[in-house]
Amino acid sequence: MIRTGRKKEWSVLLFVVFLVALLPPVIMIFDSPRRLFGIPIIFLYLFTVWGAAIALTALGAKRSKTRETDSSSPEPLSGESPPPPMHETR
Repeated sequence: MIRTGRKKEWSVLLFVVFLVALLPPVIMIFDSPRRLFGIPIIFLYLFTVWGAAIALTALGAKRSKTRETDSSSPEPLSGESPPPPMHETR
């Protein structure tokens, strides 16, 4: 898939931000013997970054609602009625 415009910028921004967030010097900032709710801080940091990466990637991958037609479906010719909707039968 070729990304254009803001989606391409968003993809590059996410890649750079999470690449920096997962560099060893940044991770080592959270490597301490302290615990929060009984969980080591470094684990909380890693799982938070991981979850944020998934959530923001999903947000960026959503299709915009400004598209009026799907590019995979052909436009009906003038004077031609569109095909009837397909219904699933069981």
